[in-house]
Amino acid sequence: MNASPLKATSEPEVTISNLIAELHVMRPDTGADCSLLRATLQEGLDILVWRGQFRQPTTMHLHDDWGRINFSCSLQGDSQFSLKGDRGREHVLKQGSGCISYTPNCQGTSSYAGQFESVTVSLSPELLANWVPDLTGNLQQQLDSGRLCTHCDCNAEMRATAQVLSHALSSLTHPQQAGENRHAPLWLLGQSMILVSLAVAGHADTVSQQDTFSQADRQKLLRAKDLLLADLSQAPTIAMLSRETGLSVLKLKRGFRQLFNNSIYGLFQAERMHEARRRLFVTGAPVMVVATDLGYANASHFSAAFQKQFGVTPSAFKRLNI
Repeated sequence: MNASPLKATSEPEVTISNLIAELHVMRPDTGADCSLLRATLQEGLDILVWRGQFRQPTTMHLHDDWGRINFSCSLQGDSQFSLKGDRGREHVLKQGSGCISYTPNCQGTSSYAGQFESVTVSLSPELLANWVPDLTGNLQQQLDSGRLCTHCDCNAEMRATAQVLSHALSSLTHPQQAGENRHAPLWLLGQSMILVSLAVAGHADTVSQQDTFSQADRQKLLRAKDLLLADLSQAPTIAMLSRETGLSVLKLKRGFRQLFNNSIYGLFQAERMHEARRRLFVTGAPVMVVATDLGYANASHFSAAFQKQFGVTPSAFKRLNI
């Protein structure tokens, strides 16, 4: 486990291996205050948490000499990245979204501004082949090409998994602040496998939906999702979502089923329960406090909803994770 301050710059090219190993110290004149946390679980498998504050827009010129397949989730802030020779195409990783990348021996840039935090499970191609031996289709073709930068649907479970991995790496770095370390390598391995499997499934969902909607309708449905989940203590009405997005009620209902694989309120409830689990795990807040913050006036109703989602009561979940 390593955790050291990194200084970003917009000029020199940095190799990924040097960045990961924190051997390359960059100029401090950009006002960046960043750190990289790393846990190596086995040969070919690392968990990385990259976080910091960029006081002014900063671009890093990178050379991928590491050759890993990266499954990432942005927990805070947006970033942009592009590959040299990709005809100027820029990929944007927005807060709360996920991506899969594999760019061995490629050069490119990554740009950041403001507060930022992302979690990455980084795998060697050989290890991914062992984990997912039946990987086929579009994702396998892009991996075979050696030039992959693609978004994947990042659902509530994937974001919650990324959150607990970030919290776990922070507690490994500062055990005196997090109490007794309970994050054994086997537990971290299991959480890493969950995040990778969710990213692979999310990529398949994204690809299957690309031809279903017009770009305009897709953007409206994504906005409807953002509005729905803006306040997890109280869901807006479907009529309100329809009014705000310009989509009919029927198209909203069909769109959520097809694009997000859930009903409108089913998605809201799933997100709310995953947020409840995250808060119970990360903050250690009392069950009733979490229930109240998420809009439940009755603790038994909250407990029943949590147990329906995860198969265990919130109190039992807390005891299992002490």
